[in-house]
Amino acid sequence: MLAHEVQLRPASLADWRDVAALLAHCGLPAEDTQEIIEAFHLALDKGRIIGCAAAEQRADAIVIRSAAVDPAYRDHGIASRLIGTLLVRARASGVREAYLLSTSAPLYFARWGFYLFPAEDAPAAVKASATFRDAEQTSALCMRCDLR
Repeated sequence: MLAHEVQLRPASLADWRDVAALLAHCGLPAEDTQEIIEAFHLALDKGRIIGCAAAEQRADAIVIRSAAVDPAYRDHGIASRLIGTLLVRARASGVREAYLLSTSAPLYFARWGFYLFPAEDAPAAVKASATFRDAEQTSALCMRCDLR
């Protein structure tokens, strides 16, 4: 498999079970996948979903969440293509900032311009997202990226 052979596309409701299965396989929460499936972008190899990432709209910000790539397809730039696509779409739609929580990849997200940011200083709409509410009891680091 070559990275350029992987196709990217927005998710549809028909994809939610496969996305939830991929998230579970990668050890990420999948409970509300069906409710926010339209926020996902997918990576496919020969029609099979091998990666996903979501940009949940929260007022004039997005929360990047549920970024996952099947372990057999990692280290081929797939996650980078997904995150890059989400950020380009957000900028094009006038979103001003992006947030995320990470327990294991802050250096990865730093290459996109994300920096450590106090979670308590995030906008109320961002803190109200399921991602932030569910992470209150974890050691996840809050990160922010200016999209202007």
